Amino acid sequence: MVLVDNTVLSNFAKVNRLDLLKRAFERVYVTEQVLKEFRMGVKRGVLPNISLDFEVLKLREEETELYNSLRVKLGKGEASCLAIAKNCNMKFLTDDSDARKVANILGVPVSGTIGVLVRCIEKNIISKEEGNQILKEMIAKGFYSPISDLDEIV
Repeated sequence: MVLVDNTVLSNFAKVNRLDLLKRAFERVYVTEQVLKEFRMGVKRGVLPNISLDFEVLKLREEETELYNSLRVKLGKGEASCLAIAKNCNMKFLTDDSDARKVANILGVPVSGTIGVLVRCIEKNIISKEEGNQILKEMIAKGFYSPISDLDEIV
């Protein structure tokens, strides 16, 4: 079970490969706040107008206090994902460096776009060559990747 924020969601959406998220993980969730952020990106014309077929989670009462305290430093999407991930012992997918730091402090397992691509290669969902091609396409469409080639880590 993983919660995906808009940074990772957007990278896979821009290259029309949301299927990789579903194939890499048994259950993939987004929060209402992430969905709203994604729809704003569609409205602004920076994200493709595609259907997000992921289960949407709402903040519960016991998660709102953590959410509100995280909002001081993080966006609504990251804060909602972290509050729910912490409460439900879920993995969190983000490329946002501040959100990753907070996830580590909270003890929430975290990964990102590169981690998903590596997982897909390890699970034989895609080849390393295909993973590199997808990564290059993501970079061409605006992903600020810490690496330019998966050979550096796979």
